[in-house]
Amino acid sequence: MDKLGPKIGILGGTFDPPHLAHLRIAEEVRVNFSLDEVWFIPAGFPPHKKELLASFEDRYHMLFLSIKDNPYFKVLDLEREEKPSYTLKTLKKLKVSYPNYKFFLIIGWDSFEEFQTWWHYEEFLDFTHLVVVSRGYRNWENIYESFYQKAKELWPKVENLDKKVYFLRVFPLEISSTKLREFKKKKQSIRYLVPEEVYFYIEKKGLYKEDERLG
Repeated sequence: MDKLGPKIGILGGTFDPPHLAHLRIAEEVRVNFSLDEVWFIPAGFPPHKKELLASFEDRYHMLFLSIKDNPYFKVLDLEREEKPSYTLKTLKKLKVSYPNYKFFLIIGWDSFEEFQTWWHYEEFLDFTHLVVVSRGYRNWENIYESFYQKAKELWPKVENLDKKVYFLRVFPLEISSTKLREFKKKKQSIRYLVPEEVYFYIEKKGLYKEDERLG
C-alpha cells in the first residue's frame, strides 16, 4: 500500500445494467496503476439521464453480484439518496472520510470529451487523479497529443498535469448498457455479456422489458 494510504480506483455510473466491460476496465486500471481496490459507486439520480429503467436497489444488487467474488472490488451506496447525484460531491465525501487515501476516478473517453459539462469540473483534480480509458475511442492517430491537449483545455493552470491525469488503452470490449437494454427490448439474449448471476437476476426480475418504465 501507498505510504500515505491506499490507492483506490473509483468507477461510477448508472450501471443500468452492469456488464463485463465495466469489470474488465476496473481490472485493467487496478493492475496498471497498482491500485489496492476499485470501488464501484452506482449513481442515484444522475442529472444527465432522463430516466433509469432499473431502481437503485436493483442496480446496486446487480453490481454486488458482479463483484462479490473479487477481493479487490467493492460496491458503495453513497449516492442512494442523492437527488441529483454529482460525482464531485461524492469525491468530496470520500476525501472527508478517507483523507489519506489516493483516489483515481475512472472515466471513458466519451465522458472525457464532454467533461466540461460536468458539475464544477474545474475542481476535480483537487480531490482525485483522473484515469481516462479508451472506451469508445476510434481514431488512434495522435491519441496522446489529443488527450493532453484536451486536459490542458480543461485545467490550464494545473501544474504537472501528466501526474494527475492519465490515459490508458484498454481491451476493446464493445459492450454498453444502452446496447444491452436494446437487446432486451428486442427479446434478444444478453447472456455472456453480463456476469452470469446478473443475467439470471435480470431474467428473474423481468428487468428491461419493452413496456417497463419506473416513475
